[in-house]
Amino acid sequence: MFGHPFLHIQLLQFVFSCLALLAAYATWKNRVLSFVAVYGVAVWFLVWKSIEYGGSGRLPMDISAICYFLYGIVAILPVRPAKTAVAQIAALCGLVYSICMMSMPQIFFARDPNQAVEYFAIVNHSLLLFGGLAMLGHIRFKWTDVFWTVAVVGAVAAYIEICISLGVEEGTAIFSQILDGSVILVIAPNFSMRWWYYVLYYTVTLSIFALWIALTYALNRRAAAKVGKSGFFAV
Repeated sequence: MFGHPFLHIQLLQFVFSCLALLAAYATWKNRVLSFVAVYGVAVWFLVWKSIEYGGSGRLPMDISAICYFLYGIVAILPVRPAKTAVAQIAALCGLVYSICMMSMPQIFFARDPNQAVEYFAIVNHSLLLFGGLAMLGHIRFKWTDVFWTVAVVGAVAAYIEICISLGVEEGTAIFSQILDGSVILVIAPNFSMRWWYYVLYYTVTLSIFALWIALTYALNRRAAAKVGKSGFFAV
């Protein structure tokens, strides 16, 4: 797993992932830290990504890139169900990226060999993981909010597919490949996608997504146990 020449990248991702998990847990115990975490990450994403995309003529074309803006906007807005959805999606994006970077870093460097880009990607995806988990303790989830989560994922998918159909540079739209199942070709270019693959792929993918939602709801019951009904944190 941790092999040359990406050992330092894998270790860096591992350290940042551990820090994100520990820091998020700390925010569940302290309302001031919760405030600083959620809104601090939101401001960072809005400012940094606005500078990155502003004037570049590019559009965010992957779910993580879109999540940076969604998190920044939704964290500030007093719309609790939207916060639930973005918290779940952002943390999942950060977690999946962390696992993939630690296990298959060569794939990321094949797409973009610029180490500086990958370093920033590690930082920002770790912040997605941290910010999403921190928001678990910031608000109380309701089971009806799951429809918001599905709706946001659907809206992101529709946006990406519309952009691609209009000829926008697909670039890093790995989420589009996740949706159609062709993401396996990133790992195994010669893989033959037969009917049984799609059955297995979507069964596993949807099961993982459902388990993640169940896990975040379970964590939220513990993390947000002391969230009040009034005051600045109320939504």
